[in-house]
Amino acid sequence: MALISKSRFLEYLVCPKDGWFRLHRPGMEEFKVDFATGEMMEQGNIVEGYATKLKIFSGPNVKYQETFTADGFIIRCDFLVFNTENDKYDLYEVKATNSLKDKDRPHDHISDLAFQTIVLEKSGVEVGNKYVVHLNSEYVRGEELDIEKLFVVEDVTDQVAAKKEITADKMEKAKEYLNQEEEPEDGCRCHFFGRSRHCKTFRHSHPEIPEYSVHDLSRIGLSPNILTALVKKKTYLLHEIDDTSDLTPTQQNQIHTHKTNETIIDVKEIAKILDGYTYPLYFFDYETFAPAVPIYKGYKPYEKIPIQFSLHVIDKKGGELRHLEYLHQENSDPSETVAKKLEEYIDPAGTVIAWNDKFEKGVTKEIGDRLPQYASVLTRICGQMQDLMDIFSKQHYVHKDFRGKASIEKVMNVLLPEMSYDDMPYTGNAVGYVWWQDIVNQGKDPAERAKKLQLLLAYCKQDTFVMVEIFRILNETINKK
Repeated sequence: MALISKSRFLEYLVCPKDGWFRLHRPGMEEFKVDFATGEMMEQGNIVEGYATKLKIFSGPNVKYQETFTADGFIIRCDFLVFNTENDKYDLYEVKATNSLKDKDRPHDHISDLAFQTIVLEKSGVEVGNKYVVHLNSEYVRGEELDIEKLFVVEDVTDQVAAKKEITADKMEKAKEYLNQEEEPEDGCRCHFFGRSRHCKTFRHSHPEIPEYSVHDLSRIGLSPNILTALVKKKTYLLHEIDDTSDLTPTQQNQIHTHKTNETIIDVKEIAKILDGYTYPLYFFDYETFAPAVPIYKGYKPYEKIPIQFSLHVIDKKGGELRHLEYLHQENSDPSETVAKKLEEYIDPAGTVIAWNDKFEKGVTKEIGDRLPQYASVLTRICGQMQDLMDIFSKQHYVHKDFRGKASIEKVMNVLLPEMSYDDMPYTGNAVGYVWWQDIVNQGKDPAERAKKLQLLLAYCKQDTFVMVEIFRILNETINKK
């Protein structure tokens, strides 16, 4: 009989079948951890390391990372603190999150502590109060890190007690299910969820469901009754859906373009948006690093550090394209340098074009909050921002191969098939981790550092160049009509 850890149990709660695969076939390709995911997990270790410095965990009455096994289960507790008032051990679980999570989803903190409590009691340990120690989302770092203010300690004793009985029942069921020697035939109900909530091993459990299915309908996860009805009828392919009256306009367009192979292009609406842009045009993109524990003064946990930006500029209609960029290369806060350069580069008369401008506006506003002397100019730049993604997310341009999405990569793949991110190993969140490990750390091998620096510059530059090219194609499209 395999020992069931806390992680395996919590995975079982989300998807029993996936939990079985993780326990019995951990070497599956689906479970390989990529660079960004591995670094995100390391953030949890960093948070736990800082938590060990809290006053409540000092002294001889503290047990750290002790392991207990009982009745087929195994745990390793973050902290057990002996309470001399009641002769019991208080249980503390450290989480690298900004809040308490108590829903039956991955990393549910209450189920986590209920599981540990049950195993401890089966091991003969009397457990007193239960606490979740998580990051304080309101904490702003000063010159030095204040460990006591960095964390919030929440007493969840009552929540754990309320969930203990049902958790014990689920543990017994998990033990029976997960210890089956042969692969179970059931246990994966992820086909009743949208694609983003599918387990890692979905294709193994549901080979009958195609790679592109009703699960990929835009935001179908928000309409569980509709998706459930389709799945129960074994209606998996989009062209098999006859009645679309209960679906959203975006979903209806997704199905229509898939069935007919027609592209929806609303020339009037696209022209209205593009005509609203004023020159100079600034195609703009940030890259950021958001560490769990703030590393510079003025930052909160997980607040984004603006490590890099790319700016493609067209000064006048029909004008030449020029490129400006910045990548911070020192172990210091880039905010003021970024603010100065944006003030210098972006004229008040022009339009700043982003893709999903909520991100760029959010980062820009946070810089202004940290640096009040630049708040005015940064507020002005936010006011100049327009979202090129609107043309696609608002359904003015719909292609069947967008598959209901409006990400820059999805649109690029259709409108600019000759372009790709395949030769760029560091994209998305990985950029921030590479920056922190390899760019600001001057002790790295110079040749390797220079190589990664160029890769980061190329990735950010491509994001804004893709916007330029999509803008060009949109203008050509409306001029042809």
